Amino acid sequence: MTAAVAAGSGVSMQGIDQVLAAQLAAFLAFLLAASATHKWWRWEHTVAVVRDFVGLPRAAAPAAAAIVGLVEWSSAVLLFVPPYRVLGALLAATLLTLYLALIVRSLSVGRREVDCGCSFGPVRHSLGAFEVTRNALLAAMALFVAGSAARGGPVIALSQVLAAAAMLALYGALDQVMGLRPMRPGAVL
Repeated sequence: MTAAVAAGSGVSMQGIDQVLAAQLAAFLAFLLAASATHKWWRWEHTVAVVRDFVGLPRAAAPAAAAIVGLVEWSSAVLLFVPPYRVLGALLAATLLTLYLALIVRSLSVGRREVDCGCSFGPVRHSLGAFEVTRNALLAAMALFVAGSAARGGPVIALSQVLAAAAMLALYGALDQVMGLRPMRPGAVL
């Protein structure tokens, strides 16, 4: 939408910014809540990921995993509450940037096959450009939400909650598709 069209329709660009930020806040909240829930459901796997991927000692891994899960849940809740949305978005951006740094660290030392715990499904795939790009975009999204929420933000509407659920489903589907191995040349379905 151009500025002239927005001005003619009575819609301000700042208003569009805030509506988009509220939508993205709902999506990030669902994603972080799903991630935290996934950690609790697969607790032993989560602790192993923290130990292997992050490199923490066996004794520290459970506490670190619990802290990350609590930060994800806290951020998810705060993203739904307009007065606290900036804090929730900054927590999300910090966490997503930390994940990004750990992925880049693993790639820089040639550890592509390490499990980052970044996938919701049973399909695990090698680390690469997809994971780097995904986390960079998610962190940027969280920073956009924080910046917009700092200027005030609307309550998240039911339609935005439903759209966020659809976005999360698409996110999960993309994650699973990226985990598929390409077929060998000449292979038959």
